[in-house]
Amino acid sequence: MNLSPFSNQYLRLGDALPFPLRDSGGRLLLAAGIRLDDPQTLAGLQAAELFADEQESNDWRRRLGSAMDTALRQNATLQEIADIRSPTERERNNGPAKGLGEQWCDLAAVLDITLRDLGAGSPWMSRLMAVHARSTRLAEQRLDASLYHLIYTAGHGTERYSSQHALLCLLIAVESARKLGWDEVLINSLALAALTMNTSMRRLQDQLAASDLPVTSANRVVIHQHAEQSARMLREAGVADPVWIETVRLHHDDSQKTRGLAELDPAQRAARLLRRVDIFTAKLSCRATRGPMSPVQAAREACLAPDGTPDEIGAALLKAVGLYPPGSFVQLLSGEIGIVVARGARANLPVVAVLIGADGAPRGNLTLRDCNDRRYAVKAAVSAASVRLTPPHEALMSRR
Repeated sequence: MNLSPFSNQYLRLGDALPFPLRDSGGRLLLAAGIRLDDPQTLAGLQAAELFADEQESNDWRRRLGSAMDTALRQNATLQEIADIRSPTERERNNGPAKGLGEQWCDLAAVLDITLRDLGAGSPWMSRLMAVHARSTRLAEQRLDASLYHLIYTAGHGTERYSSQHALLCLLIAVESARKLGWDEVLINSLALAALTMNTSMRRLQDQLAASDLPVTSANRVVIHQHAEQSARMLREAGVADPVWIETVRLHHDDSQKTRGLAELDPAQRAARLLRRVDIFTAKLSCRATRGPMSPVQAAREACLAPDGTPDEIGAALLKAVGLYPPGSFVQLLSGEIGIVVARGARANLPVVAVLIGADGAPRGNLTLRDCNDRRYAVKAAVSAASVRLTPPHEALMSRR
């Protein structure tokens, strides 16, 4: 049984779930199909730490995600999104549930619209909070698969570059912050900063990623000023969290680089981490003028000090995504070439799906290699351009 957390916000009086709820040890707390008609029973479950078996609840979670994505696209308020209940028969009959990749693409589209409408008097804040909540739930449920989708997408296209980049930075920054042991209040401010750090240059960022035209002097002024300008826009649009705003303002500032993390205030710590994550993910992303950098080279430039060892933030980042992150290609000692589908026990020991056999022929079946087995250790990173086939993404992501 593979248990994953279940949020008590989806428990409603009079409702029934099509799968059982359990505690962390797998003990049954509520059987499938049992209506919650007793307020005391509901209160007891809401006070408990709840879990559901992934296989039993996966279909329900996908339908719920589809309903939330639809609400986001229709510019629903935060309260309307929060009030979405478990999927009904009508929703089930409306068509197949969206895959994980589609859900992340929808979130990128909604984030793009949200930041375009940023300003006092618009519902941008409620929509941003809904994007944050939805992305957080997807990451909590399927982090490896989410990293796979966003990293592969970053390396193979430039559509909605700014929003896709923001979502990837959010995932990696939050996971890195958890490796550092930061509290959830700071992590929440960091996540919102990741989503909004490039607000003032969102359109320019998209244009530059998709164009082979040179960067003009006017462009350079916008790029140079975007951190201060984005912080100002957020403040004027009603953001009251000073750590969020200050993290955005400082996310390109390296003036405190000689000071240890313990010497910095919360916003400075968050900004330092976000700056490194921003650099790392940008190197993993393609542009119209170049392909993505090898993850090993990206890690070397973003995570390692001149002496070749990672500092505190570099170590946390490597623990968060690995030296060979999901969505990147590798060659194994066996001669096989594959795509990383999950992080492993150590940064250099991922789980790899074989795409091309040692004989150079494409593999039709999905074979996973755990690089903890020395026979299948990673020999080298492989460029995306050299792999001339498209992996079966949803099938691979469904395994994680």
